[in-house]
Amino acid sequence: MRTSTRTPGTPGSALTRAGGILMILIAVVHVVFTNGPHWPDWLAGELRDGSASADSVAFFWAQPGGFAAVVLLLGLLTVRTANQGERLPTYVGWTMLAWIGFCVFLLGPASGFTFALVPAVLLVAADVRARRASSGAPAAVQPRR
Repeated sequence: MRTSTRTPGTPGSALTRAGGILMILIAVVHVVFTNGPHWPDWLAGELRDGSASADSVAFFWAQPGGFAAVVLLLGLLTVRTANQGERLPTYVGWTMLAWIGFCVFLLGPASGFTFALVPAVLLVAADVRARRASSGAPAAVQPRR
């Protein structure tokens, strides 16, 4: 029987876990809703021989060439880190927030990147909460026990 390695009560771990779960969901939804009809042509080699249309190339960068797999892996790593009672390095949340903010700026708020702001903000909030707890400063919201 497998034992859980989850360490509850670490400051910011619930926010970190929620951010990781949202990253996993965003990656899965991205793959499901951007599935295009180009797979047979890709497997036949149109990307290698340069005969792919602009639409086919765009779908490639939205699907297997895109960030969905990386976001899925980061989400899984984030959940694992939270379950072990640890936190991600500060730069992870802030870098995600900057990257996603820049993409929203370029594409506009109607893009799917707007949804990705939520896990990025959760990671930043988890880091702030953990830092406040470790410095002895009062956290913004303390759970009742």
